[in-house]
Amino acid sequence: MLGAKPKLSAQQAVSQPPAGDADQQPHGFVPRPFVYAGAGLMGGGYASLAAKGGGGLRIDSGHFLASAQGWYDNGHKTNDGTGNNPKGHDRGLVGATYYRLSSGWFAGVGARWSQLSTTNYTKGGWWPTFGGGKDYFHKTCAVEDCIADFSMRFGVDYVLPGTDHFNALQGPLLSFYMPSPSAKGHLFFRETIGIYEFHKTVTDPSNKILTQQQIGSRSVTSFAELTLMYRF
Repeated sequence: MLGAKPKLSAQQAVSQPPAGDADQQPHGFVPRPFVYAGAGLMGGGYASLAAKGGGGLRIDSGHFLASAQGWYDNGHKTNDGTGNNPKGHDRGLVGATYYRLSSGWFAGVGARWSQLSTTNYTKGGWWPTFGGGKDYFHKTCAVEDCIADFSMRFGVDYVLPGTDHFNALQGPLLSFYMPSPSAKGHLFFRETIGIYEFHKTVTDPSNKILTQQQIGSRSVTSFAELTLMYRF
């Protein structure tokens, strides 16, 4: 019959529902608080394992994504060449905002601040970021009704050196959420993997020869986080 809606098969996958889909945007532009906790797998001369936790606010509307958070871990250095250095912790702030297309792809910018405090020294800095990713929704459709039965979000941000004059750390930071934070719900699995290049710590900027030697000595390291996030 002319004008009749086509019937959909009992199982149909779509990569991204429309921006106004009921399975998304749990509170639109209203910021929602969240907390998370888990383990950090550490490189860069740290002890291999650290406990990590944090919290903040996030927005996951149809086209606007944003988050702001603070975090803390008990990571400490075990191989930094400074001798006896038994205690340490990291703390930081992260903010980012993205624009998302109806297809699910998004892109944006952000900034990160962190500070390492140990028995022997304290250092830190600001790192600007840029990147993007995609939300994916798989939907089971019966006739005209669709229900999302699986979703995820994958993103890649590039961390720039910023004010990090000690090590000039930079590289890609991959993130993975399941389900996607754009889905309704409270509990989410969150994983991040950072793969960074950096140079040896600059210890005396007034010593030009030593500083050039340290800047010329470059290495690659990685960090990973496995956490559970609860959104209120």
